[in-house]
Amino acid sequence: MKKPTASSSYFLRGGNVERLVSERCRSEEHLSMEDALYLFDKLTAAKHPKSKVSTYNILFASVTRKNNPPTTSSSSDFFPTIFSLLDKLNRSGTSPDTVTYGIFIDFCGRSNNVDLAFAVFACMLRRGWSPNIIILSSLLRGLCVKKRYSAAAQLLDKMPQLGFVPNAVSYNTVIKGHCDSGNTDLAINVLREMNIKPDVVTYTTVINARCRQGNMSSTSELFEEMVSMGIQPDVVTYTSIIRGHLVLGRWKEASGIFKEMVDRGFAPNDVTFTTLMDYLCKQGKTIEAHKLLNLMVERGEKPTKITYNVLLHGYCLEGRFEKVDELLSSMSREGLRHDVRSYTVLIDGYSKNEKVDEAMDVFQKMQQEGVQPNTFTYSILLDGLCKIGKVEEAKDLFRQMVTQGLSPNIITYTTLIDGLCKIGKVEEAKDLFRQMVTQGLSPNVITYNTLIAGLCKIRKVVEAEDLFRQMVTQGLSPNIITYNTLIDGLCKIEKVEEAEDLFRQMVTQALS
Repeated sequence: MKKPTASSSYFLRGGNVERLVSERCRSEEHLSMEDALYLFDKLTAAKHPKSKVSTYNILFASVTRKNNPPTTSSSSDFFPTIFSLLDKLNRSGTSPDTVTYGIFIDFCGRSNNVDLAFAVFACMLRRGWSPNIIILSSLLRGLCVKKRYSAAAQLLDKMPQLGFVPNAVSYNTVIKGHCDSGNTDLAINVLREMNIKPDVVTYTTVINARCRQGNMSSTSELFEEMVSMGIQPDVVTYTSIIRGHLVLGRWKEASGIFKEMVDRGFAPNDVTFTTLMDYLCKQGKTIEAHKLLNLMVERGEKPTKITYNVLLHGYCLEGRFEKVDELLSSMSREGLRHDVRSYTVLIDGYSKNEKVDEAMDVFQKMQQEGVQPNTFTYSILLDGLCKIGKVEEAKDLFRQMVTQGLSPNIITYTTLIDGLCKIGKVEEAKDLFRQMVTQGLSPNVITYNTLIAGLCKIRKVVEAEDLFRQMVTQGLSPNIITYNTLIDGLCKIEKVEEAEDLFRQMVTQALS
């Protein structure tokens, strides 16, 4: 508990505990559980006059915002503690009201504990309190957080029976749930059956989902329908459509939407610009992307780390490191601290251009700056080291990664397995393969191909065939690389008939 301020001490001496609670909840964005327990005890100890339930509600609202989701050392302790306060409130003679229950229901729903939210809801009904639209919307959101979309849809349908007309928030919550689960048709059905006028959020949610599915004709129809109803699109709507076209490689259409957006007086935001720049950089058009960055600044829109990282990645892919240095300087002038993404982009760029020493320098610098590398960072460096034959250094880096508490992923393991195989250390590669499986990671086709190639290289083709069969047993389909590698290995040890059988199997698989 923080030391009481002078004003807090004044309120305590004067017995005005309610003023103390209001002051603390206003002066601090959130309260810790320790603070809440202290203030709750002060409230329940105040007998003259009895504390109002509204004051308790202020306290509960503040502490649940702070711990939503729970951030205490043991989140399992948080729920019993906060609910014990609700029980104490009942026993103190001050009855919780609809607002109190609403705070707890909302907290449980957003903390991924919707079953507990419904238990509180049932308790509220038993005590004679009627729900309101806010509480029902909280329950809807909680169901969607748990991906229980059909239950959310059922609750939405029952709301009129409970005497409530669903509002825009209620409908939008269920529509977003359907969209997140890929059931865009169901989302559109809900939109069509709404008893109130949809808003821009409703349409933008469905438009964004259709864009993710690549259904741009449906997107256009929804957009036109939206405008015909007098609902103005916003920057999020336009950006969703732009992204949808770009995913399909339609630069002309995307730039046309961007122009329409600007002509109609809608200001593109950092997400809009970054989306366009990302596409251009991936197409190798960093000059055009940089022009967009300049336009962004001219329009008064501040580039974010993500914006700079996109352009950094583009220049790194092209090997234009003088431009990279310029951008890094610009970021520093803007007060943007380089994050793990920025450093990883640089490391990736140097590694892909076979400048592994420079990549290692960046790796050291990021740690000196207090930025911790992630699994992706290590995997990129491992790949760079293995490609130039520095496999021993890669092994050291792998061990360092594990020591730092990071878990290697399938890419990390496959990269090092490949490096070991290429220098003939296939037994070590096999050990690493087994370690990966022991860690609960499932090898993919690339992993199997890598080890099969390593075994064939040292003429252990029988083992390679065993691995091939294991791969099929695991439900993986060998690809052209798998077959070619094994056929080549069989031919080199003069097992031509087996190679021919495997070739026929490959052709049959390709035709089936």
